[in-house]
Amino acid sequence: MTRGPHYSPSHVPPSTYASDLLLAQSPSPFPALDPKLSRRRRRRKKRRKMSKVFSLEEVAKHNSKDDCWLIIGGKVYNVTKFLEDHPGGDDVLLSSTGKDATDDFEDVGHSTTARAMMDEYYVGDIDATTIPTKVKYTPPNQPHYNQDKTSEFIIKILQFLVPLAILGLAVAVRIYTKSESA
Repeated sequence: MTRGPHYSPSHVPPSTYASDLLLAQSPSPFPALDPKLSRRRRRRKKRRKMSKVFSLEEVAKHNSKDDCWLIIGGKVYNVTKFLEDHPGGDDVLLSSTGKDATDDFEDVGHSTTARAMMDEYYVGDIDATTIPTKVKYTPPNQPHYNQDKTSEFIIKILQFLVPLAILGLAVAVRIYTKSESA
């Protein structure tokens, strides 16, 4: 069959190509061409247009294993159901709650599959005015660390000198008492 300048696929009967029949019966190997997927994408876009806007304070309340929300790229995601399945463990996600986790997410280098999965957990957008521009660094709580170690040094010297002084005193008393009795 030659294709002339006026060739149109409508001239070919639909059952001519076996591959067309297979594609009609199974999901499309090309997601971009699958009409069901394009409907899903349209629904997602529509959901995003009608999405709720959350403040940072509202999102920060969701910071436990039972209720975990993240802010990534200006969007809010409820990742509670994903905590157990996350390859890095739930602690990684829980440590990113209550702040903009975009940098944490990008630093890891997530795959396109991981990025596509995010749509499933999308709940709304973040009000950008509620995110502080400069985050104050607060160091983690750690036991007090004495850099000069002077008190430790004095204690070690005393631990050595006090028993030595007691021993010296005992020897001196012994010598003194022996010399008097002789």
